[in-house]
Order: sequence, then C-alpha cells, then structure tokens
Amino acid sequence: MNNFICIGKVLKPQALKGEVKISANTRDINSYLSYEHLYLGREHQKYAIEKCRIQDDFVVAKLENVDDANTAEKLRNEDVYIDDSQLAVLPEDEFYIQDLIGLDVFSINGETYLGQVAAVDNFSSADIVTIEKDGKEVLFPFLASVVSGVDVQHKKMFVDVPKFKEVCVDED
Repeated sequence: MNNFICIGKVLKPQALKGEVKISANTRDINSYLSYEHLYLGREHQKYAIEKCRIQDDFVVAKLENVDDANTAEKLRNEDVYIDDSQLAVLPEDEFYIQDLIGLDVFSINGETYLGQVAAVDNFSSADIVTIEKDGKEVLFPFLASVVSGVDVQHKKMFVDVPKFKEVCVDED
C-alpha cells in the first residue's frame, strides 16, 4: 500500500505547452529534480515527469499527457504528492513530519506522559509541535534544547520538562 506525502500544490499552467507551476513545501526544492513521477489530487493520479526545472522559488514541470494549457488548467490547485518510497534517507538526528505525528511525548526519564503529537508546523525559525492530551493542546518549538530524544520505532519523543515549560504555549 502506498503512503503518500504532500510536497506541494499546483498553482497554475505555465506557458502553452502543458507545463504547470508548483509551489513546493519541501526543505529542498531541488528534490523535485530527482523524481520520476508525481501523484496529483485526492485520487493520487500518477503522472510521469517529462521535464522539470526550478524557476525562482517554484517548480515548473511538464507532466506526461498534459500537453496544452487547457489540460494543465484542470490541475490548478491540486495537491502534489510523492510515494514515501521516494523520500530521501535523512541523517540520524532529522525526521520527516509524518514520522513525528502520533508519537507519545514523555519527560526525559519517561515517567511523565505529556501528550501525543497531533501536528508539526514548519515556520522559518523553528518547527512547532502541537501535542494533545485530554482534549487540550500545547505547542512548543522542536529545538534540541527542548527535545532530548526521538524514538520513531517505539513511537516516543522525550522532552526536558523545565525547558518545555519555559517555551510551551497552552492553546486553552
């Protein structure tokens, strides 16, 4: 079974030959240059990439069987996905957002359960983790000074509670 990862959104047709302009939501926009195919929309329709280039901060792609502006227009606002098998292997201390969602968050010693990761939002200064417990949300930055460890295999994240309390924001 495929696990799809959203990596962008089709903004509009680009020129008359069926190219589409894509807003990328990846750290490394150049990763698009290595993909052989993309999946678009809720149905994850597979498209082979015939050509791809980076233009300013956007991706311009020519997709197979999208040969004119009218066909490209039909793809406007569609989310762009890849299969998780296309993801690059990350260094040991880096994680994909989807790997963090659902982790249980504990104090460093593992004695205090703080909640479960519900979301991770990417901001320029730091990723912000949202955890939920008993219907309440708490947000904190994903920083090395706060997060002391992540064990994706055992679905756990550990935080330095004093540092966590200094920086967390209670949404209620």
